[in-house]
Amino acid sequence: MKEIPLKLLIKTITVKRLWNAGVALSSYFLSGILKKRFVWGRPFILTVEPTNICNLKCPLCVTGNGQMSRKAGLLDFKTFKKIMDEAGYYLFYLLLYQQGEPYLNRDFLRFVEYAKSKRIFVTTSTNAHFLNPETSERTVNSGLDSIIISIDGSDQKSYETYRVGGNLEEVKKGVQNLVREKIKQKSTTPLIYIQFIVMRHNEHQIAEMEKLTKDLGADKLLIKTVQVETLKEAGEWLPGETNLRRYNLEGDLLKPKRVGSGPCPRPWTSSLVNWDGSVVPCCFAKNGEHTFGSIQLENDFDKIWHSEKYANFRTKMLTDRSSIDICSNCTQGLGLYL
Repeated sequence: MKEIPLKLLIKTITVKRLWNAGVALSSYFLSGILKKRFVWGRPFILTVEPTNICNLKCPLCVTGNGQMSRKAGLLDFKTFKKIMDEAGYYLFYLLLYQQGEPYLNRDFLRFVEYAKSKRIFVTTSTNAHFLNPETSERTVNSGLDSIIISIDGSDQKSYETYRVGGNLEEVKKGVQNLVREKIKQKSTTPLIYIQFIVMRHNEHQIAEMEKLTKDLGADKLLIKTVQVETLKEAGEWLPGETNLRRYNLEGDLLKPKRVGSGPCPRPWTSSLVNWDGSVVPCCFAKNGEHTFGSIQLENDFDKIWHSEKYANFRTKMLTDRSSIDICSNCTQGLGLYL
């Protein structure tokens, strides 16, 4: 989470949050070392999906390429408020995005405002096609701490190769609107990060993207490696420069350069709630794999967090992580800490 500024995160600290994070991390480390499941505390990082609908058709995204098997929809404010009222007192960090464009949900900025009323660090990720002057004003007013804006090309041809249906000029105007509004309101937030996914067709544009980030007045350029699932996708999208790849190609095998060793911390420290209230372990469960329950059905996040389904998943993480399908592309693990 290199885009989290410490000075803003410090503002979220409370005794309850520090204690909860301490016991949650302790239970994770103890579980990982002893290979026996302990679960103390609650998640101190949470992802909430405003919607799984998007205006673009990105070919490696399950929303954009039509491989989304979950029903499409929008999170309602009542469900979001319930989540925050139950889990908000323990949260340091809230990610308000997942498999869709957050600004398509008309309540999105209302979500931000409510989360900020509980002193939580709130971030989002957007394709920035909806940042008109009015929305930019409301965004700065909402208290949003940071925003990741996806720009995967320094010119229209390169940009639309992946962001299918997108308009680079509209995106640039959106960033400029946000920057102007920050200046107008004399606000340091949201911090604006331009995210550039390095792929075969755009790997030569890193220097141009650094210049574009500066010209737009954004705070930082984040360079991200592309995630692929198959050899066919690798052949089409992986950069030629090997140090810009997330994977090694070994004959007919596609192997991540870094694979998480030991149990992943996420089932002990974080969670994800989809737009319909269903709870899954993390962002790799794009189609609702390993759903543990529903806020709307169980009516209690804490009950889901301590459910038998969640417990069984944690046990499997400790004893047979390699058998969990969604973990194959993930680098998180106890090895990162040890």
